[in-house]
Amino acid sequence: MAAGLTIEPARAPGDIEQYIRFPFSLYRGYAHWVPPLMMERRDFLNPRKNPVYEYAEIQPFLARRGATVVGTVTALKNRRYCEFHPAERQVGFFGLYECERDADASRALLTAAGDWLKTRGSSVMRGPTNFTTNDVLGLLIDGFDDDPAILMPYNPPYYAEQFEAFGLRKVKDLYALEVKAADYKGELERLAQKVLSGGRVKVRPVDLSRWHEELAFVRRCYNEAWANNWGFVPWTDRELAALAKELKPLIDRRLAFVGEVDGQPAAISIAVPDANEALKLARGSLFPLGLLKILWRVKVAGCKRMRVLALGVLPQYRRLGLDGLLIQRTIQNGIPLGYQRAEVGWILEDNEAMLQPLTHIDAHRTKTYRVYDRAL
Repeated sequence: MAAGLTIEPARAPGDIEQYIRFPFSLYRGYAHWVPPLMMERRDFLNPRKNPVYEYAEIQPFLARRGATVVGTVTALKNRRYCEFHPAERQVGFFGLYECERDADASRALLTAAGDWLKTRGSSVMRGPTNFTTNDVLGLLIDGFDDDPAILMPYNPPYYAEQFEAFGLRKVKDLYALEVKAADYKGELERLAQKVLSGGRVKVRPVDLSRWHEELAFVRRCYNEAWANNWGFVPWTDRELAALAKELKPLIDRRLAFVGEVDGQPAAISIAVPDANEALKLARGSLFPLGLLKILWRVKVAGCKRMRVLALGVLPQYRRLGLDGLLIQRTIQNGIPLGYQRAEVGWILEDNEAMLQPLTHIDAHRTKTYRVYDRAL
């Protein structure tokens, strides 16, 4: 190992705190990086608070030169992934990767993660996943000139070089597409009217007064609509509850819909204000003024971008045009609210069923995220 470079597991509270704080120094000068909330990161890496620890073995690592942190990574063995993908039981994961432009540190970090996974029976390391495919996923490889949307990653361009130098190779690309209000055309309205004209299909807002019932359908729709997607693993009850608690304050009934067929729930679409616009102002802390800045941006000044977090149709109701109808309703309602653009994603590169309807509204790809594999 290069002189002065050490790789150590991060176990003590002080190590975890250094782990969390490192990106704040790494990303100085990166105008499009959005600082996470420190309290959220502490909870994320707390086994008592993050439900992923219930079924995954997780080990963070710190790279130091002397006393200075120069990189981080986490290795993860995901028992649920192995259960739902028995043909890929050999796959282990890595994530939360951050590193200086330091080839030795990068190689040592990724080697440490790979060695840890090998001792737990993995013959392939895959990532970055933070921590699961239901969370922040992939490495940004294009689209560096824009802020990431909420719950999407951002990283320096040189990370791809570091990954490839280590022997990591593409396994799947994920796309983010954007619709601009200025480019929105009437073709989708005509499609929506055609879908609604038969009388079987209706769209209603998510009913926040029946939140638990609506959440149960979100879970059912997600589990059935995404069941055959690459990398899919269903949420646990605690994971869904934690996500719902985090996102419920952002949900606007004018941007969250249930599609019904013959009076039965058939599809879900949930878009939220891009709270990253507010988090950027908070600079990682709710105190002393961070919370006020977030509330001011989301509730008063208004975010200019929304992100479509979930869009799914139950398999038996596909080909009825529900996906296009829900997209149309989201954009139609969003424009008067001041939204200038909407990001839809992520979407698997080979998911033509989702990509094709977006071409009807002049959506264009703005970012690509890559997931890598390497044999151990």
